[in-house]
Amino acid sequence: MEWESEVEFRDLFKNFDSSKNEREEIQRIKPIWIERFNQYDELKKFIPALKKVKTLKGFNRWLNDVYDYCDANRIWVKI
Repeated sequence: MEWESEVEFRDLFKNFDSSKNEREEIQRIKPIWIERFNQYDELKKFIPALKKVKTLKGFNRWLNDVYDYCDANRIWVKI
């Protein structure tokens, strides 16, 4: 497959502290993810849905949607 563009956000996973309260930690990391997604025009549309996320399960569902979109639109998620 020939990738049309590239995004990087895997480094943001390091910011999540699983030893903390899940809901508080999700609230803490969302602004960091929003800031990064604002750097990519093709990912800005995922920000409103991220703002609604409250749990790790919800975050993982949202992230799966992001990955599916990137795959379908030939956007390489840099590791």
